[in-house]
Amino acid sequence: MNANSNFFNIFSKILENYIDNIGGNVLVGFSGGPDSTALLLGLKFFFKNKSKRIIALHLNHLIEKNSDFYEEESRKICKDLSVDFFSHKIDIPKIAKKEKISIELAGRNARYDFFQSMAKKYHTDIILLGHTMDDQAETVIHNSIRGSGLAGISGMKILSKNRFLKVLRPMLDIRKFECIKYCETNNVKPLIDLSNQKKIYTRNKIRLGIMPEINKVSSRSIENISKLSKNLSSEIKILDWITEKYYKKIITDKKNTYKRDVLNKLPIELTAKIMMKIWATNYSHKGSLDKKHILKISNLIYKNSGKKVYLPGKIILYFDKKTFTFLENGNNSKIKKIITKKYTKLNYLKSEETITTSLPNTKYSISAKLEKCPSNFPPSNKLVIYISTNVSLDSIKLRTITRKDVFRPLGMKEEINAYNFLKKQNIPDRHREEILVLENEKGIIWIVGLRVAEWAKVKKFDSNATKLSLNYLK
Repeated sequence: MNANSNFFNIFSKILENYIDNIGGNVLVGFSGGPDSTALLLGLKFFFKNKSKRIIALHLNHLIEKNSDFYEEESRKICKDLSVDFFSHKIDIPKIAKKEKISIELAGRNARYDFFQSMAKKYHTDIILLGHTMDDQAETVIHNSIRGSGLAGISGMKILSKNRFLKVLRPMLDIRKFECIKYCETNNVKPLIDLSNQKKIYTRNKIRLGIMPEINKVSSRSIENISKLSKNLSSEIKILDWITEKYYKKIITDKKNTYKRDVLNKLPIELTAKIMMKIWATNYSHKGSLDKKHILKISNLIYKNSGKKVYLPGKIILYFDKKTFTFLENGNNSKIKKIITKKYTKLNYLKSEETITTSLPNTKYSISAKLEKCPSNFPPSNKLVIYISTNVSLDSIKLRTITRKDVFRPLGMKEEINAYNFLKKQNIPDRHREEILVLENEKGIIWIVGLRVAEWAKVKKFDSNATKLSLNYLK
């Protein structure tokens, strides 16, 4: 095999930069055509003194009448090169019809499913593909026609990721004619897939119709489009860096919940980019977000709270006053409310004595202890409060809050609706029915975790106070 060629010089330099990504088993997408055959030849020579096992993966799409012939000829090429060959048949036209998608998309999905399964079998996470500079130019033109953003127009990356599989394309700086020449130099005759000459597929229309006209404008059109792709990739790296910076700033300690205030100061275009980052990081397996979804949720960042958006995969995006949260629909089911008419009695408290009793129909117990008034209120533990020793604990109960509840919060002059109080505390509407209240026969003593009632507070000159602790029983 010839190493003294322009093909191998470019190929080896690129591959050398990514060698650490390749394990002992080298999986190669192999159609039998000039590009993938040149890729096999280059890999054979590059790894000739290394303990690598090259495995060619061929997917028979059953699209053409000659599909089985192409499969067998591909097998022969690999046998002549002493390369392991593995093939799989799948009826792409049937899948495309069933799923109501194009044959091109069905084929692409099936290929990556096949590659993924083989990667798992051979204990690797990377596949090598033979895309060339010509393919890159076609991709840029194709995505431009579709109205893609910068990422689409920048084309394919040398190293990228598809689902859980890394994809390495070491021939993006090599022209197709160099691949054909390299095969000829090594006396290997690749297959010519006649389906590539049919203008029924979008990429073929670009290859056979548009590209020849572009080449008439400049003999270096392919190289210049490749240069454009690289320039855009550099710009995207800067944008990705900025996106990552702000993405880290909006993360909270609550899972799937993010800060709104940081995004409020950003242009909507950057906010949209960050939203796409969140989705790609956490929910890409649920489906893709289209431009309509991105614009809608990005605009809502700057508006009032209380809104929600239904997204693919039964994901609901909630906009609260200071945050926004992604929740799976199944995880947003209503909680079991604590409703009880039965009161519980706590015995008379003696100094330094702690009394604990379970609360009926709940998974909680409550402890009470008489203590000297602490110097600071309230304590840091949201399940602990201090109340006046005058508050009767002969009849208490714990229940979930209702929309009809009223109480006078500590520090306020008048009674207010408890739900309105929760709203002022920035408790999202979907969480308000989870809030617990402790009450006696006089009324609400404590909205748990938030505020004690004004009438139950420890007064300025009180020397002692009752310490109440709510305990969750696991």
